[in-house]
Amino acid sequence: MDKKQRTRNKILASAWELFLLQGYEHTSTREIATAAGVAVGTVFSHFDNKIDLLIAGMQQQITAIINQARASDKQHSPRLKLRHYAHPLYYFYCENSEFSKILISNVIWQATFFSEQVSQFKQLLFQQQTQIDDVKASVMIDCYFMTLISGLNEQSPNADAMLRQLTQKIALL
Repeated sequence: MDKKQRTRNKILASAWELFLLQGYEHTSTREIATAAGVAVGTVFSHFDNKIDLLIAGMQQQITAIINQARASDKQHSPRLKLRHYAHPLYYFYCENSEFSKILISNVIWQATFFSEQVSQFKQLLFQQQTQIDDVKASVMIDCYFMTLISGLNEQSPNADAMLRQLTQKIALL
């Protein structure tokens, strides 16, 4: 790993730690730079703005969760795979509901980012199948995201309730 990547990782780790401690809204890029031991300009040479730091931090956490779930994935059907991956993801989103709401509201309109993530998730769900049933995969992903959005919209987001709702929805497929 080169110096530029190490600096980026240090900035990202510092931002994530401060977001967890202080909340997204109460964390400034100046505080992130200080915690990372870099100049404010260095933060902006790696990330365009604070929301990009949050998106990158959330994506890093989500990737780690998916990789952990992948290690224990013994499911063959796409429906069971979706439930397997949704379980830890919903818990993460609920535990970080402030960040999750900000993330969703910002990336949903970033077509390239969003479509790439959805495409990767479809491939993951259908990896045991000979081919991806794109319509079924799209409906499953829609169920996953709509359950996530409605669950995060609750006064107290509950991952177990979200998982039950998702299970009921995909049972209809």
